[in-house]
Amino acid sequence: MRISHPSRRRVVGLAAAAAFAGVAPALRAQGFPNKPVRIIVAYAPGGANDIAARLIGQLLGERLKQPFVVENRPGASGSTGTGLVAKSPADGYTLLLGAGGTMTMNPGLFDKLPYDPVKDFAPIGLAARSPLVVLVPPALPVKNISELVAYAKSKPEGITYASPGAGTPLHLAGELFTRRAGVKTLHVPYKGSIPALTDLMAGRVDLMFDVQGSSLQFVRGGKLRALGVTSLERSRHLPDVATLHEQGLKDFDVTSWFGLFAPAGTPREVVALLESELAKAVATPEARERLAPLGMDPAPANGAQLGALVAAEGARWDELIRQAGIKPE
Repeated sequence: MRISHPSRRRVVGLAAAAAFAGVAPALRAQGFPNKPVRIIVAYAPGGANDIAARLIGQLLGERLKQPFVVENRPGASGSTGTGLVAKSPADGYTLLLGAGGTMTMNPGLFDKLPYDPVKDFAPIGLAARSPLVVLVPPALPVKNISELVAYAKSKPEGITYASPGAGTPLHLAGELFTRRAGVKTLHVPYKGSIPALTDLMAGRVDLMFDVQGSSLQFVRGGKLRALGVTSLERSRHLPDVATLHEQGLKDFDVTSWFGLFAPAGTPREVVALLESELAKAVATPEARERLAPLGMDPAPANGAQLGALVAAEGARWDELIRQAGIKPE
């Protein structure tokens, strides 16, 4: 299934944001925002979600002349913080830094959630995205996806792939690859990415899908080999690494992304102002420069496009989770 990613509609997204720019003076005249705005991150401090939220908050604060304060509310695979925003007043002063795990994967993984990613939120806009990287230890005798598939099919028991835990986005990416490539694999869950990467570098497992930001140093240092990236376009951070789409797995498109959401029922004028200012903020050279260490790129897209992304990816992951019988840890 091909998911049309909003990043490839950058011009459309910016044009739509510009169309809403006319409401900004009226809103500012009414005094919005006239107090600090909270951005809830549903994960612990220090990770990519947290860093991206703080960058977005700083840029929006500079543009709207009010502090955008990041609050970390981790727990229950991101459900705690996400549910908090869903139940917050719909006034624009509590926002969510949403990502694929909480908005498109959790609904298929958990029988009960304190939120509905479609009904409980008003999407504001996409901010940043990054492909995953397909990694193998240097000793594995494969240098591209075709060779990896052939190698896996030559092994009666198949190959092993690591992830930071059952039900995580990296686990689901590996399961999608397994099914699309038609190979036999054994999933090896770890308690976090660091021990998984450690065992991968030591050759104790054969394969791992990892976020680009944390794997770049190991690829550039020769400790791991990158066989492909999972977006439809090549990454500017790994320009010599072909996409899985280029290497025969047509329309294979899995990216890590961050977007801003407000509680459902937030006034349209408030959402439009935040949508417009977010698009302008992430289109700046500063945003591009500061996202680079995370292996991410700005991906401005409007609220409608972000909502379409959530719906499409949610359907895809629901189907995969159901077919594979995946359960979270």
